[in-house]
Amino acid sequence: MGSYSAATVKFSEIIPLLPSRVRRHVVLFKFLCDESYDSQTAEPRTYVVAGFFGGDIAWAAVESRWIAVNAEYSVPRFHASHLNAKNYEYEGWDDTRKIEYSAKILKIVTDQGRRLHAFSCAIHADEYRRIISEAGRAKLGHPYIVCFKTCIALLAKEMDDGGFPPEDQFAMYIDRNPFQIAAVDVFYGLKENSQFPYASRLHSCTPEVMDSMVPLQASDLIAYEAFRWNHDRRNIADANTRFVMKAMQDHNGMTERYYGTKTLTDLREGIESTVCLPNGLVILPLTPEVSPRDTD
Repeated sequence: MGSYSAATVKFSEIIPLLPSRVRRHVVLFKFLCDESYDSQTAEPRTYVVAGFFGGDIAWAAVESRWIAVNAEYSVPRFHASHLNAKNYEYEGWDDTRKIEYSAKILKIVTDQGRRLHAFSCAIHADEYRRIISEAGRAKLGHPYIVCFKTCIALLAKEMDDGGFPPEDQFAMYIDRNPFQIAAVDVFYGLKENSQFPYASRLHSCTPEVMDSMVPLQASDLIAYEAFRWNHDRRNIADANTRFVMKAMQDHNGMTERYYGTKTLTDLREGIESTVCLPNGLVILPLTPEVSPRDTD
């Protein structure tokens, strides 16, 4: 197990571009996230939760342009996996139309530069089931909840470490999913937990529908690409980073965490020995820029 740079662009570099330097009022940022996994299997092997963090100015710019592009191509919403397969709302599209649309969607995100910063957490769910006991998994939760909690802790910690004034908070918006009730409970449990060191950064957590909350569609993009980035490497050790993912890493920056075989094995003893309620265990991130990365 080696170390890696978790942030392609330092999270602290977002600060000068956000209205949080010279002012005396609280700024509420938004973190919009989605999940992605290999849905063709009864028990997914890889699970990812990922999204973008930014302020109202960035999100307003994303929304107006996103609506315009969807209208230009006569689609009700962006859906990455459907676009990749050219089915459902993209049925009958040729590769030229698919690439043109994808390029315009991607440019909306990359044009925001450091004003939007990506956060991602992935877990090898099959290894999680194999390495961690049923009792241990009850403490950490479903793979979605593990990744969800890690994103919260990672973002909140990096706000602390990255120079954000102590009164700044973030509101979390998640795409509606089967685990949304548990996710909301976990969020507010952390917010009200005096032992969680970053509780003051948490403001609210709201499930939304992507059709009505258009900027949430950007989280579908990063979640799908983060899934492909992690899952493809399970099958091809030297898999190339897809162009879309590389563009977001380079322009927006990305902070990510990853639970694979080695990391889960290293964490097993601590997980199994911890006494807590179901879904009550949170793994706090290491330093903002360095964390374990599995090599197997």
